[in-house]
Amino acid sequence: MKASFKNYFTAAFILAGTILGVGIFGLPYVFSKSGFLTGLFFLFFCGALVTINHLIYGEILLRTPGEHRLPGLAKIYLGKLGFSLTSISAIVSAVSVLLAYLILGGQFFSNFGQALNHPIGINLATIIFWIIGTIGFSFGIGLVGFGAILGVVLILIFIIGFFILGIPHVQWEMLTRINFSQFLLPYGVLLFSLSDGSAVPEILSYFTKKGINKEKIDFKKPIIGGTFLPPILYILFILGVFGLFQGKVVPIDLIPGLLRYNPIVGLITNFLGIILILTSYFVIGLSLRNTLCLDLKIKGWMGWLIPTILPIALYFFGFQDFIGVISFIGAVILGIIITTTIIIHKKSQEKGGLIPSYQIKIPGLARITLIILLLLGVGLEIAKFF
Repeated sequence: MKASFKNYFTAAFILAGTILGVGIFGLPYVFSKSGFLTGLFFLFFCGALVTINHLIYGEILLRTPGEHRLPGLAKIYLGKLGFSLTSISAIVSAVSVLLAYLILGGQFFSNFGQALNHPIGINLATIIFWIIGTIGFSFGIGLVGFGAILGVVLILIFIIGFFILGIPHVQWEMLTRINFSQFLLPYGVLLFSLSDGSAVPEILSYFTKKGINKEKIDFKKPIIGGTFLPPILYILFILGVFGLFQGKVVPIDLIPGLLRYNPIVGLITNFLGIILILTSYFVIGLSLRNTLCLDLKIKGWMGWLIPTILPIALYFFGFQDFIGVISFIGAVILGIIITTTIIIHKKSQEKGGLIPSYQIKIPGLARITLIILLLLGVGLEIAKFF
């Protein structure tokens, strides 16, 4: 019984730790702009959507013989077109995430220089971050594995620290605001901040390495637990930041305001933020390189060029809005990926070769409604560019 509890707890932590990331830095801004209640509504909506997505992904894996990721599952159940769509979505998503980290990392490096009275221009700061980040993921899994663990620890330090410092100063009237003109703002950012289906196969791998047969693996509980924990932690962080900024609209870049509030708090946050963003960059960069070289068989210079050069090129082509980038990833890229997963789930229930330990029953009307809502989110986000 104890071993079973340990396995479930560890699996839930793997998922929660993978979900928690730098999207957290965009949440106080979108909550303050749209209104706390609006943000809370989308937190519950996106949280439920992501939980369903993780659960059906898990069921697909349990129904399918062998070890697979989403592109491989798409190839099995949807053919070459499904494989191409999910592969392109995965590449665009990873490159966009690296771009978002570049934008935020450049801001943090620039702020750090300002705090030490050695100003660094934002573009130079971004180049410095990019060089360090590229060297980092080039070292491979040893440094990246350490970075993943360190990233989770730093996120927890941020959340606990901000909550303790800020909660006594929260102006509770801020928590009742709704700004209908910015009503949809939190959707893409929250979907980005709450999603990481890539961890679901890792949970399955964790159980199989423990010698548990695939047919007997029930990771429904750790998926639910691991997906529910991040929204709770995000709320604590948002409340803490609201207290520190005391009734003001929270800026996207928190550091200048924190430096004015307390230089020591601002400096520590800035330094830890740089470490967090760099370690996350290592993890995503290596994952993308491995996906290109090992899964998609893209060898040679192209397998190196995409994760290394493309993010910095996009930055200097003018894609420098952190909230805009993560909102696009959430609403468009993840919207497409979750839609594809819902379709694969239906096909796997018809054609899957194994009997899973749990089954998620989605009525036909509910399935169609989810797909329509996701595609509506894709369309509305794309419409912002026109």
